[in-house]
Amino acid sequence: MPTVREKLSNMFSKIMAGTITREEGTFLINDLAKENFAESIKDLAYLIDNPPSGVFPKTILHTIALSRNKGFNNLMISSLEHKNEGVSILAASELGRLRTEEAKHVLVDHLNSEVYHVRQASAAAITEFPDGFEMLKKHILTHKEPFYRGTSAQALLKAGKKGMEALLSVLISGNSGAIATVAAVIIKSASSIEAADVPKIFDALMLAGDKKDTASIIELLKLAAVLKGKAKEFEQYVRAFADHPYELIRKEAKNTLIQITSGKRG
Repeated sequence: MPTVREKLSNMFSKIMAGTITREEGTFLINDLAKENFAESIKDLAYLIDNPPSGVFPKTILHTIALSRNKGFNNLMISSLEHKNEGVSILAASELGRLRTEEAKHVLVDHLNSEVYHVRQASAAAITEFPDGFEMLKKHILTHKEPFYRGTSAQALLKAGKKGMEALLSVLISGNSGAIATVAAVIIKSASSIEAADVPKIFDALMLAGDKKDTASIIELLKLAAVLKGKAKEFEQYVRAFADHPYELIRKEAKNTLIQITSGKRG
């Protein structure tokens, strides 16, 4: 008589061959779980890491996800750290879809993973939660390492208008490290900055000037530069830094003026 693992392996091979659908495969998974839950969990976890020949780990996890069996939630959690990026992204997406407190805590914890694709997948999934934007904003404001802050900032940038609003609010936080991270992320996607966002960037610049926050002034001037013509009416804000005592600020201000008045590179 075939073992649970053999039944599962055969079923996943049939899915890849196209003789059955993933949805049909979920019936077998749920039936096996009813008969022997512990064995089914163990063998599914094994097959995700050691799939049958010609079967993708992501296919196995996707079929498990389609079963909508809450008993398999721990498989999603453990798969979040999978070496296969596709598996990790799918696991994070499913945890985001669940929107449970447990799933949220797991995803937040993985914002600090040493593996980039795990952080990236976790941050993207967190945006599915009602308070997800605030959680990512908090992570940007509190983490000491720029690479970790950057992953959360990138997720907010990709999340649309609400994400951009969260990023802009970080620019007036007074947190130099967080401001530098957010400015760098927005610079790489200047086209995502809408006209209504521009005044907020210059509000942040003037606030940094009032605080004499040299590092933030420089990063915000760089951000202002990529706005080009969008920032033309705020030229006087930049000129306020053109004769700054600190040479690096003067240099950045002059370059920004060139960018927003003529569009040429300095």
